[in-house]
Amino acid sequence: MQKKLTQLPKSGAMPLEGTWLLVSGDEEYLKRHLVERLREQLLGEGDEFNLDQVDVAERWEGVDDGKSERLPGRAARILALAQALPFLGNGRLVIVRNADLLATDQQKALAAGFATVPPMNRVLLVTSETAPGKKATKLAADLQKAVEKSGTVYDCARMGEDELKEWVRELLHGWGQTIEPAALQTLITRTGTELRRVQVEVEKLSLMVGDGGKIRAADVELLTPKLAEESVFHLADAVAARDAAKALAILRDLLEGQLESPYRLFPMLVRQFRLIWQAKVMLDAGWRPKSDPHQYPQAVALLPESNILGQLAGWMGNKLAQQARALSWTQLANAYEALLECDMASKAIDGVPRQEMDLALEMLCAKLCMAERKGSRRV
Repeated sequence: MQKKLTQLPKSGAMPLEGTWLLVSGDEEYLKRHLVERLREQLLGEGDEFNLDQVDVAERWEGVDDGKSERLPGRAARILALAQALPFLGNGRLVIVRNADLLATDQQKALAAGFATVPPMNRVLLVTSETAPGKKATKLAADLQKAVEKSGTVYDCARMGEDELKEWVRELLHGWGQTIEPAALQTLITRTGTELRRVQVEVEKLSLMVGDGGKIRAADVELLTPKLAEESVFHLADAVAARDAAKALAILRDLLEGQLESPYRLFPMLVRQFRLIWQAKVMLDAGWRPKSDPHQYPQAVALLPESNILGQLAGWMGNKLAQQARALSWTQLANAYEALLECDMASKAIDGVPRQEMDLALEMLCAKLCMAERKGSRRV
């Protein structure tokens, strides 16, 4: 059984089938709460005698990590824990964190041992944390298919922008508070769609406005810090408008305010223009914000990053579309040339001191805002 979740049910037991359970997806906050919910559902409070937890990312004593064939592998250790009979309880629970980090042969061994686990016990596999902008981690094919066939897979996905806004409204309604539409949009722009960050910022705003209060845009501007990604969006807007003064002001605010290191800021700029390029490909194919990008398979096939589709369908879609419309293909080609020049210049400097990197980024912003050069080719 497969179950896609963007939030947990407010009450009732989680649906589950089989002995083997898998919690995966890119919403880490939801994954953590789901694991605790399943633990309470399967064991109840205080039953530590029938709980075992192992973390594949940690070192295990007495197992073969490729150095000794005399010791059992990690799969054998997990199966041994899962095969043990419960102590004064209805069943045992084995939680395996970072399960996707198991070697492929160990994951195959786990899949082969499914039938050896008593039906009253449960094995809960949890995938590792997903890096920002990356696809959610998955198990090896054999183990993934085995859980899908005979167990339960919970896919914890991030909410879309509209769903997240409704979640914020409901949360505040439960506290007897409201939020202005403009404030809600600013909040999502500043926090992104990571649920834990959104909840923390909403709680801060709720405490400030007090019982029965309304959160206004000025409150969000005051309390919720900008993400560096938001400033990079504004910088790209200034580049599209060829406003070098504004672009440099945003860059200096990022650097001098220590909001972001220049060594991390440059890859963020590269990524932003890569996203704009891909959004422009989709726009040329007929895609529009709020529509499903999968409806344009020929254009999707041209994209180097499949994970951009979720961003186009989410809160970033409108902004990326605006920036893609504002930049011509020639401007984008020139932007890539400027990014390459900055990358090569920084690598030519031994050690790349902070001051030199700051200057390289300022020169990059100036070049990005230059007028289109004749004869540039579309990329």
